[in-house]
Amino acid sequence: MSKPEILTADIARDRVLNTALNNLPPDLARHRILDSTEAATFWGVSVPHWRRLYRANEVPAPIKLGARKLGWRVGDLIDALAARAA
Repeated sequence: MSKPEILTADIARDRVLNTALNNLPPDLARHRILDSTEAATFWGVSVPHWRRLYRANEVPAPIKLGARKLGWRVGDLIDALAARAA
């Protein structure tokens, strides 16, 4: 396979995965885990601001995914946003 064909295949695979993840039933979608970039986007803040919120314990506790990788459950983020708005 040539490089353009590989890139096209990767893009197609990513679209299929994104479509599948975006069409999860609501009870499963709440358990989906977002990395810090995705969580910041979900909350509508920049990544540096998200990190400041994390260090100040103003966001839900993360899940440790690896030695240096953290993730947040969508359901926890939704609940925290609702609590902040109330």
